[in-house]
Amino acid sequence: MKDAIELPSYTEEFLAGLGPAALVELMRDDHDRVPRSVIDACARHGEDMTAAFQEMAERCWPESEASGDWWLRLHAAMVLGLIPSERAGLLLVRFMRRMGEADDADLQDWLSGYWPALFANKPDSDLAALRELCRDNKLDWYIRVNAVEPVVAAAERRGREALDEALAWVASIAADEEEDLEVRLSCGNTLLDFPRERHRALIDELEKREVGFGKHFSVEDIERAYAAGEDAPDWRGRENPWAFYTTEAIAERQQRWALEVNSEKDDEFEEGDLPFDELPLTYIRQMPKVGRNDLCPCGSGRKYKKCCLLKEEGQIG
Repeated sequence: MKDAIELPSYTEEFLAGLGPAALVELMRDDHDRVPRSVIDACARHGEDMTAAFQEMAERCWPESEASGDWWLRLHAAMVLGLIPSERAGLLLVRFMRRMGEADDADLQDWLSGYWPALFANKPDSDLAALRELCRDNKLDWYIRVNAVEPVVAAAERRGREALDEALAWVASIAADEEEDLEVRLSCGNTLLDFPRERHRALIDELEKREVGFGKHFSVEDIERAYAAGEDAPDWRGRENPWAFYTTEAIAERQQRWALEVNSEKDDEFEEGDLPFDELPLTYIRQMPKVGRNDLCPCGSGRKYKKCCLLKEEGQIG
């Protein structure tokens, strides 16, 4: 029988006695084992907590997930997502920008698909900052396309006219010949999630730009989406990023980290352990081809096009 994994646990009375600075230190110490009660305690401090995160956003960003400071950035984004203020939303945009500037693909990958949920309670005044980030071609394409989703999601909540305007904005990016091709193709993906006849020719043209394995979408994908005629954005079904903090999710991660460490040890061998006459067999795919909108076979819960497809293309680590 495996030993039980010991996880942090704090009483409400203890957390109520902590200010923003102490809560920040608690999250830094607990890495990815922070319980939901701590996140909620942070959110209750509202603007005072936002102020505590403001300075943190400007510091040097560590590269390793082993760092408590690295995990603290993820927790900060999650807490800011619970605070319904313009300032919290603008700081979230700042965090997104810093992720792009630091080329922190790991942190972007953890949060990818959840940005609409994190911005769901923010005022419309924050949307201009998201649009500005998306059009900033000095940033890496990955964080820019992540900024598209909360803009469109907010428009969808406001109604048809607002959604049509947001999709027209996305289409303008997708049609921009001076824009990064990955940004254009990703915007094409968004348009395909909201199939409108007026965007069909643009999507068809973008599909022709793709070559090789791991295309963002195929002719078959386009035909299927338009035949269904339904809005099916990726962020539906991902309204609760804070499930990261359930006891079950925390325990599962610790078990996964332990298995990965053991696997790495098993894979190590001294030079000469593999005889030259025992060459590896040709790789044979053990799983059927996965569609762009299917759940990723790695078990992340994300769609394949937003997870391992990007990793296979070398676009995320």
